[in-house]
Amino acid sequence: MHNVLFIGKGVITSSIASYLTGKEWCLDYYERSSTDLRTINISEYNFVVSCLPDAAIAKGIWNELLDCALTWKAYNTQFIEISTLTCEIITNINKIFCKEKFSFIEAPFTGSKSGALNGSLIYFAYSESTSPETNEFLKATSSRIYNFNGISGATQFKLFYNLWGLSCLGLMSQMLPLLNALPEKELAAEIVSSNDDFWMGAIARQKLSQSLSANYEDVHCKLKYAIKDIRYALDEFSGNKLDLSECLLAILDSEHTLAYENSDFTSMREFFR
Repeated sequence: MHNVLFIGKGVITSSIASYLTGKEWCLDYYERSSTDLRTINISEYNFVVSCLPDAAIAKGIWNELLDCALTWKAYNTQFIEISTLTCEIITNINKIFCKEKFSFIEAPFTGSKSGALNGSLIYFAYSESTSPETNEFLKATSSRIYNFNGISGATQFKLFYNLWGLSCLGLMSQMLPLLNALPEKELAAEIVSSNDDFWMGAIARQKLSQSLSANYEDVHCKLKYAIKDIRYALDEFSGNKLDLSECLLAILDSEHTLAYENSDFTSMREFFR
């Protein structure tokens, strides 16, 4: 049996826990609002898995985790960060943990809520101290682990991946009013989302139905986290010309997004009406 302490209790960690519960894993949560992290003996856990809202929060939590690891001498615990943070924060976390001889794994994921619920997440991973491919937590909750060769490489790729995907989703959101205005919009939607001959089919198959039905309560990624990921990616790749993505961020940064920030990221459709 493996013991896991999740840092953060949200859609993803709760979904992973739901999957692992049926496999006899022992699972606990640390919630910032209710527990003092320093009182937790983290050496009792095989894995400490962090999934946090943003880089600023992660920086504070990981500093506390380091103090906690030193206090409890948690040298047999593997510390895993699965959030999409900034390359700078990931590099700093790795530096301070490796300096003290603790095991740290950078492992941002894709696969959202559905992948977490059925154990088919895809991880982009790197560690100086251990092989991510042999990590029991990562293996148990994924369908694929891609190994990178240096710290922050996995996070940089994930930021690129998210920027590309969210920019495509933004373009689809822009096009939906046109689709709805077509005289045979149902047929048009069926053709776009079901035919492999059309290049736009992949994202349409995944998100067109949810966007058209305005089913934003089926949360795979909160809009506020999608906005955060776009912002981090634009900072990371600031030396490049990314006008389309910058325009999307400007649209999503408007005060009108506040009503949708905890809704699914397909709700960006609302800002193109």
